[in-house]
Amino acid sequence: MEFKFDPNLDYQLDAIESVVDVFADHPNTHEDVTFAHGANLAVSNELVHDDEQILADLNDVQERHGIEPSETLRNENDALNFNIEMETGTGKTYVYLRTIHELFEEYGWKKFIILVPSVAIREGVLKTLEQTGSHFEKLYGGHPFNYCEYDSSSLSDVIRFGNSNQIEVMVMTLQSINRGEDNIMFRHQDTLNGDRPVDRLSATNPILLLDEPQNMEGENSRSAIRELDPLFSLRYSATHRTLDNLTYSLTPVDAHEMGLVKQIEVLSVTTDEDFNKTYLKVIDIEADSDGPKAKIELHKNMTSGTKRGKKTVRAGDNLYSASKGVASYEGLFVETIDAGREHVVFSDGTRLSIGDTTDTDIETIQHRQIRETIREHFEKAKELHDQGIKVLSLFFIDRVANFRGKSGEAVGHLWEAFCDAFNELKNEPEYEALFSDLSPENVSGAYFAETTSGKIKTRESSIRDDVESYELIMQDKEELLSFDEPTQFIFSHSALQEGWDNPNVFQICTLNNTVSQVKKRQEIGRGVRLPVKQDGTRLDQGDDRNVLTVIANQSYADYAAALQEEYEDEGYTDDISKTTKNRRERTTATPKETVIDESEHFEKLWSQISPQTRYQTAINTDELVSDAAERLDTVQVTEARLRLDKAELDLGGDYEVSSRVRRNTVERLDREVTVPDVVGEIADDTKLTRNTVARILDEADVFEAISKNPHAFMSEAKSEIGELKAKHVVEGVEYEKTDEQYAKDIISEIRTYADNTVSVDNSVYDKIVYDSDGERRFATRIDTDESVILFLKLPSEYTIPTPYGDYNPDWAIAYQHTNWDSDDEENPPELYLVRETKFADPDDLRPREKQKIRCAREHYDALEVNFKDIYEFEDDDPIQDILGIEAAN
Repeated sequence: MEFKFDPNLDYQLDAIESVVDVFADHPNTHEDVTFAHGANLAVSNELVHDDEQILADLNDVQERHGIEPSETLRNENDALNFNIEMETGTGKTYVYLRTIHELFEEYGWKKFIILVPSVAIREGVLKTLEQTGSHFEKLYGGHPFNYCEYDSSSLSDVIRFGNSNQIEVMVMTLQSINRGEDNIMFRHQDTLNGDRPVDRLSATNPILLLDEPQNMEGENSRSAIRELDPLFSLRYSATHRTLDNLTYSLTPVDAHEMGLVKQIEVLSVTTDEDFNKTYLKVIDIEADSDGPKAKIELHKNMTSGTKRGKKTVRAGDNLYSASKGVASYEGLFVETIDAGREHVVFSDGTRLSIGDTTDTDIETIQHRQIRETIREHFEKAKELHDQGIKVLSLFFIDRVANFRGKSGEAVGHLWEAFCDAFNELKNEPEYEALFSDLSPENVSGAYFAETTSGKIKTRESSIRDDVESYELIMQDKEELLSFDEPTQFIFSHSALQEGWDNPNVFQICTLNNTVSQVKKRQEIGRGVRLPVKQDGTRLDQGDDRNVLTVIANQSYADYAAALQEEYEDEGYTDDISKTTKNRRERTTATPKETVIDESEHFEKLWSQISPQTRYQTAINTDELVSDAAERLDTVQVTEARLRLDKAELDLGGDYEVSSRVRRNTVERLDREVTVPDVVGEIADDTKLTRNTVARILDEADVFEAISKNPHAFMSEAKSEIGELKAKHVVEGVEYEKTDEQYAKDIISEIRTYADNTVSVDNSVYDKIVYDSDGERRFATRIDTDESVILFLKLPSEYTIPTPYGDYNPDWAIAYQHTNWDSDDEENPPELYLVRETKFADPDDLRPREKQKIRCAREHYDALEVNFKDIYEFEDDDPIQDILGIEAAN
């Protein structure tokens, strides 16, 4: 099979165009060959525009995409970087490869280096270069294009890269350029006439494309990147840590709402937690200058109750204190931490190695997870096989020995559980046609890089241990997707966190415990891409079969809540539940075609609500500053015990770095306290400029509050200023009707969960999909009232643009006065309404949600449609009262 690429995806074209437009009107230097590096005559890129021009063009691009404009162009190291944020699974690699072609076409730049943090990502990039060769040749007329993998043992590619007057793309890992005595990159070579490879590369002033740059932000890495003397760097990631000149942003919410990635459902396999037991798990052990320390998991008292949590401990630490007073740990201490033998001994004699736990339920849970994954896999394969789609499942495991066994053979308990479950389920009547002739050995593949201690290798020199599985899983994507290749279940560890992008993973079984949020998103990202058929085309966006099932263990049970919180932090609160669902019975809500095609009432309703609008807005900064200063004057904070991270402050607030080395201490406020960058913290959170925040703080009397408790003050200030900003933005909104309308075909089948629907008679759909019990009650009430001619829950594609993202109102209703006086011309017999139902105290709504509703009101005013929001009602209330309609005479 051969992958087919769609060259006309708007969001990808927007990402490419955003980068190209940063250099708008730059002359094309293709014919003006620029030589550098003395006698060796390296052909180099040349940047003609000055920083002032580039910054102006960058700000134009940012304004176009609603991104806060950069105030300065270069960072503290004088580097010229541009960030492109694209959610995993949306074609990031394709985008930056095509950007290379566009930059050559527009400006004649020829030398490009793709820098990646791992071998896994390098293999993915090389594969995509191979797959897109003929595609780009058709798009760009076959202009000469060469690519290679940097190979320190053969430097001929370095010579060609420097001397060539064609497009040259070199792919290399960060390890290739990290300094070290033995790194050939920085050693003088006879084959290069005494030059170092880095000299030849830097002489070209290459354009760098950094894939997953958040993994290349250490000082050594930054120093090595500077050695390449890039013209500029394009940084592509879904999880940027450092935002240098954000040029384009496609967030996780954007990707889900646009149907660019699979939806996610969570199948949680858990046991009831027994907090009377002493639960311990050793996650990691590390040696440092203060002695070895261990990261453990234990029960902890938290504000939301007792839960499992992580804690870094040292020998002598009191676990009762570490658990914040969980009774089962009273009198229990850490006795010994042995970094060499990688185990921890506790004062009750318990000895745990890395990955070991006192939880006796863990194997039972994992075995059931495996079984459920196989069943989900079989169900999905049965559904998609005739569509030409091969289903893959991915297992992330906690310890290699649990799969292969300590002898290196596949005799671990996870493998045994897989074999038992597969052999049992494959013979069930509904699955035997596809699976009865297959064995566990036929359908499984594993990719690990393992040391003798059972830890995972991370060095490039040791990553190709299992050559056959490596080639199939990492390099032969087309073969893995083919029905001719039986491998369907893949077992791995961290080696597949990044870079592996096979689109047909429909199940991810997390048998390990993830540590950081970044790692969690990267693991889940292995399965969010849209699937590919045998003919190389993808399953359509929005197809309800585009679903990734995460089979989660206890440590992953909060995944859905964490994902939703991440979305809410970005201001998206609508339809979040669409991205995560528990595994339940599914059904379909079907439109009534006769109503859509023949109903006069529906035609009138749709004609009134289908027109689209556009808006414009402006903020009066002086008024915002004045209102915010007045609000902050009322903020009260009290002195409290603070947890300070001195290492973090010394390193300039780089939380990720400091979290690996910091030591937590508790100090009282009457001791010397270092005040953080209050202006910067508030500005970053509220997306206001530093100057505006500084003006607010100057006008407000807040010095004492900041001195007392800077972190508490910042928390209050962020909330107050954010709410006021939202209010000021929306107060300036004006809507006007456009010539565009929503088509009726957005009213389509909805694949959903059966226990989230209610059958109705008078709706455009045969059943209503509801998000709350209040919506269920509302649908039932209006369905049974004779005054309601018809109604529908508006589809998710029906949205209203607002400054804080698209807004999807709830209900459209055709209403008829039952006691209408035919002689009363002022009160029409029929009303066409839009209603929003919240079933909550209006004061409890998030500020952004309130402002979105306010925008919706302005939108419908422009359409002359009756719009109101409903917060509560009783089932026996008159329908006029519920809908807010004045009764007819």
